[in-house]
Amino acid sequence: MHDALKECLQKGTPLPSGMEVWQGIADQFKKVKGKLLAEQELALDENWKPCPWFKDRHDPNAQDPWVRVILDAAWIDGTVGKCIDWKTGKPKRGSDQLALFALVMFAYYPQLTEVRTGFVWLKNGTVTWEKFKREDVPKLWALYATDIQRLENAHQSGMFPPKTSGLCSQWCPVVTCQFNGKRRNW
Repeated sequence: MHDALKECLQKGTPLPSGMEVWQGIADQFKKVKGKLLAEQELALDENWKPCPWFKDRHDPNAQDPWVRVILDAAWIDGTVGKCIDWKTGKPKRGSDQLALFALVMFAYYPQLTEVRTGFVWLKNGTVTWEKFKREDVPKLWALYATDIQRLENAHQSGMFPPKTSGLCSQWCPVVTCQFNGKRRNW
């Protein structure tokens, strides 16, 4: 799906059989102003600075990636960035993913003063948009403070307590976890 949508946006290639229902949505995004970045892999180090997706083992000063994102499609238009994430499921609320995309875009593109991010819900053709301003970056990172501390503690102690998420029922490979929906089929 991602490759087909990338080819559609970059080269105008029609979507293949089975995805043609999304052609109208993709065509709307072909009209977005700015430089297109499709399936862009971006990473930040622990100081929230851009770094390579994988650490260069030959560079003694290279930082390990601390967070990685893949921007399904993004546009840079002067001081405004736009980013979308294709979603095939049902619309959901309460994700911090859009804020994270904005934070990474602000880190990579210092000229940006505003980033608009959105989930494109392909099943129903809607978009959930959020708008972020550069001056809000410290507040946005604060959204993640609790999770960051929890993950750092788990990494240091080697103990990763089970935590339920929307992926548990169908996608998680840890079938021994109490939250894994596949357990019911044992």
